[in-house]
Amino acid sequence: MAAKAVQWPVMVVVVMMGAAVASVGADMDADRSECAEQLVGLAPCLQYVQGQARSPAPDCCGGLSQVLDKSPKCLCVLVKDKDDPNLGIKINASLALALPSACGNTKANV
Repeated sequence: MAAKAVQWPVMVVVVMMGAAVASVGADMDADRSECAEQLVGLAPCLQYVQGQARSPAPDCCGGLSQVLDKSPKCLCVLVKDKDDPNLGIKINASLALALPSACGNTKANV
């Protein structure tokens, strides 16, 4: 009987953790949807965040400024998805996180 008493709280915790993980996954899917259009504006940044350019192009910094003004979390979505095979490109997370600083944007908090 004592074993059943211990199993019940463990089951509740496991179910709650599963619900939390599913919720986070749903939130990331919603963020990806919301950010897809905005991230197109970062296309000029690809050479920089892939390590192929020493500094970001002016068009990149303009696109970054627009993304950061509208939805700064979109830069985080890009960094979180950096290893997603569906992305189709390789992104250096350190360079992506340094992008606001490289563009002289001091308001960004990533």
